[in-house]
Amino acid sequence: TIDFEKMTATCRQGTIQLTDQEIRLLKVFIINRGKPLSRKDLLEVGWGYSGVTTTRTVDNFIVRLRKYFEDDPQNPVYFRSLRSVGYLFEHP
Repeated sequence: TIDFEKMTATCRQGTIQLTDQEIRLLKVFIINRGKPLSRKDLLEVGWGYSGVTTTRTVDNFIVRLRKYFEDDPQNPVYFRSLRSVGYLFEHP
């Protein structure tokens, strides 16, 4: 469960505090559920895409989201990687 106002999520670790970037990325994924999103798209929304920010930054945040929400972060179901494309969020 995600509380966007309080910037918290209840997950398998309990209740965790989310950062601004994590909240922004979660909103983008939820709005675009089932649609492929490139790292560039995610950078533009999450960070305003600056020259300092790299696509590895997105990858690092995806790792964190997987740790929070996936039962098995090594085999993600919700935050899936799409080779040469970016990421796809799927939720039943």
